Amino acid sequence: MKPSIDIFFLGRQVELLYRNVRLGQIMSVINAGFLIWVAHDIFGSPALLAWWVAAVLVAGLRVALATRHARLDDAQRQKQAVRWQYRARVGAMASGLTWSVGALLLMIDSDTTLQLFTAFVMAGMVAGAVPVLAADKIAFRLYAWPIILAVAIASLGMDLLHIAFSMMTFLFLLIATRSADYFYATLHDSFRLEHEKDQLLEHLEQARRQSELSNRAKTEFLANISHELRTPMNGIIGLGELLSLETLTAEQHELLVPLRRSSDELLRLINNLIELSALEAGQISLSPAPFAVIEMLRALLDNQQRAAQAKGLKLVEEDDPRLPSLLIGDIDRLRQIFTHLVGNAIKFTEHGQITISAQIESSNDDALTIRFCVSDTGPGIAADKLRLLDGVLVQTDGSAMRRHGGIGVGLPIARKLIELMGGRLDIESTVGIGSRFSFSLPFVRPLSDSQL
Repeated sequence: MKPSIDIFFLGRQVELLYRNVRLGQIMSVINAGFLIWVAHDIFGSPALLAWWVAAVLVAGLRVALATRHARLDDAQRQKQAVRWQYRARVGAMASGLTWSVGALLLMIDSDTTLQLFTAFVMAGMVAGAVPVLAADKIAFRLYAWPIILAVAIASLGMDLLHIAFSMMTFLFLLIATRSADYFYATLHDSFRLEHEKDQLLEHLEQARRQSELSNRAKTEFLANISHELRTPMNGIIGLGELLSLETLTAEQHELLVPLRRSSDELLRLINNLIELSALEAGQISLSPAPFAVIEMLRALLDNQQRAAQAKGLKLVEEDDPRLPSLLIGDIDRLRQIFTHLVGNAIKFTEHGQITISAQIESSNDDALTIRFCVSDTGPGIAADKLRLLDGVLVQTDGSAMRRHGGIGVGLPIARKLIELMGGRLDIESTVGIGSRFSFSLPFVRPLSDSQL
């Protein structure tokens, strides 16, 4: 075993040695009392009374040791584990020698009935010590072997009964020792698993803290680099606008148009990075206000119509006729969610249509939950790639990203905004058929609408 495991095992071992000492010694005193009571009716002996006093004293000393050990804190127990293990072994040996003397006093030159009763009590004492002392092989042997050997010696005789008695005693010694060894091995394995579990939990906690630090550093980096990029980018865009006001040749104007388009696109990507870093840092809050959900969806379709028509795609709107005219929610965040989801659908769909639907999922007089869905007829996403969509920078297919452009932050932003508004993004996709992005959001009815 490694040193760290040795220290841990020793500490747990000593803890078990002292855990049940009080109960065990109470039973020892009771058993000694029964033996004295039974034997006193058969023969009286001052030595027998002296043995009972010695047994009580040894039991009291062991209880006192266990009490002192229980008062130690964990650090002291771990530091003094070797010393307390030695004391436990000495206590076990003292008990074993005391009871072996008692076995000799009660069994030598006594009748068979008292011998059998004494052997029965001694066997019970040894068997009861297995779960208490087997945590330490040496402690168990120091206790059990003197008792069983004393019984074997005291039961020696020439007749068949005593010969069988002695043989069974040695057999019991072997069985009890093997049982204690098996118990010790099981405890050892349990301690090892417990130690490995504690180490695993510690490593997991360290990994969690490291992951949090990495996420925080990533968020701060995204925020800082995005802000640093946006400042000169605004300067480039401003210069481009000023340059467009000048008298330019056709060739210069032809160069200026893609310059302004590229700078606007780059600024949009930078703003997305800033927004994602703010969402990761929890710096975005909601601003609920009344809005018309149907008009919002239609305005969104109108804004995306040009991009869809450029690729020959059809935009379809499916509204629940039960939708109220007004709702209370953050329309700006909702519009951002649809902008990213519909934008991605248009980007990755080559033919067919994109459907945007809004259906009432649940409703009462004061609030309702709407299930929104954006589905497309794009290439679909393989099942083994879907789990990658939980990342911050989503790129399930690098070739597709290079072909269509973008940096893969649209979907994470939409997911974060949905979670901020109290929902969860669900993704279903089939390769060759298309994908479906759906989420449910709670909204409050305006007071005037609930009274209608």
